[in-house]
Amino acid sequence: MQQLSTVVGAFTVVASLLLSGCATSVPERRADVDRLGEQLRSMPGVQSVDTDYADHPAQGRVQFAAHVQIADDASTDQLAALAATYLKALGTGRFRGYRSELDVRKGWNIFAVSSDDRPVTNTDQIIGQARDWVSLRNALNGATVTLRATVGHPAGAVPPRDVPISNRAEIELPENTHTVDIATAVATIAARFPHLAALDWTVGAAKQLSQIAFVRRFPGAKELDVWRTLIADQSIAHADSLRINGPVTPSVWVAEATIGTDSVDVALDLARRHLPVVAQLPAPVLYTASDQLSGHIGGFGTARGPFAVTIGGCTPRDPLVYKPNAAEQALARHYETCHR
Repeated sequence: MQQLSTVVGAFTVVASLLLSGCATSVPERRADVDRLGEQLRSMPGVQSVDTDYADHPAQGRVQFAAHVQIADDASTDQLAALAATYLKALGTGRFRGYRSELDVRKGWNIFAVSSDDRPVTNTDQIIGQARDWVSLRNALNGATVTLRATVGHPAGAVPPRDVPISNRAEIELPENTHTVDIATAVATIAARFPHLAALDWTVGAAKQLSQIAFVRRFPGAKELDVWRTLIADQSIAHADSLRINGPVTPSVWVAEATIGTDSVDVALDLARRHLPVVAQLPAPVLYTASDQLSGHIGGFGTARGPFAVTIGGCTPRDPLVYKPNAAEQALARHYETCHR
């Protein structure tokens, strides 16, 4: 028992030393964060600035954030200057070891720069995206624009936990927008902001399921025309999604979701009407029709429900989860090449 007590006591001492060492490994920077907040607060176009700060290594919370509300008439130059000032502060190295975020808002519109504890290597690109955020809001009148800046770090890809908060843009068009206008907005973005093609985009409208999502390239004119044709034909009520360069699917994926019914027969009727239109696109194209825009496509790109077909290709399926019925199989054979 005495030996056990000695071991436990020694372990406690070592653990305390380790924790105390971790706790002092990152300098306390609350005063520096406060000064940065004051500096941002004094800049033109800024209405208010609030800062959050945490230095709790044992809890995994070593971070700070600057939350900025801007004026209605804040200009592209003012946003660029704001981003440049924030990035210059990061570049001094005083915040090394801290996760950080600049969160700029006007109403529901957001421009954010989220970084881990490594140096930021693409300040010019981020400053340019700050300008783009203002320009996008002006180009898409009434839309809600969220742009999470592309953040580069030396010798390393974006950590998985940062993927949802970096290199992303979301556009929500105003309520009562005609669904076809989603494609018009995408065309406007492609024409006026071609340098932003690498962002992971989602463009939709308030209170509507239909959307167009793309990364690494904009949808082409033919792809947008096909999407317009599909969404305009509401003889069977449905929503549409066009996805370019999804992570586990062919480079083009058209998904349709019936509204008000989960009937496989209705989804197949919709597919029979629209597959000849989708087949005008260069193969391979994944097409799904079901009761949801996810198309029952699993995390590894396998079909796990009705109805999925790869035009000019072959659809991987999970037969343990779902086996297509005879009508689905017949329709798939007409468009897929793996059966030939």
